[in-house]
Amino acid sequence: MKNLILPALQPRPAHTPLDGTPIHVGDIVHLQPAEGPAIRARVIYNAPLNGVTTYTTELVRCPAAGTASSPTRLRFRHEHVHHIEPLRRAA
Repeated sequence: MKNLILPALQPRPAHTPLDGTPIHVGDIVHLQPAEGPAIRARVIYNAPLNGVTTYTTELVRCPAAGTASSPTRLRFRHEHVHHIEPLRRAA
């Protein structure tokens, strides 16, 4: 995978309403790096890795004038998600 980055992410506070909330492919998640602005990205993949589900998102940045843009992918775990915008709305 090209441009896969693993920034240091801040976990959300313990015992929040997001605990146990499912994350599906297509959902938008909000992540907070240890340094820098918050990240909002769409989940493109999830898979169990070492007994814990690991998620992958893809960010597409707007290219600067005259430059090419390539997607950037991030991997994270559920405890790093601060907010979920579900693709599927509860009925």
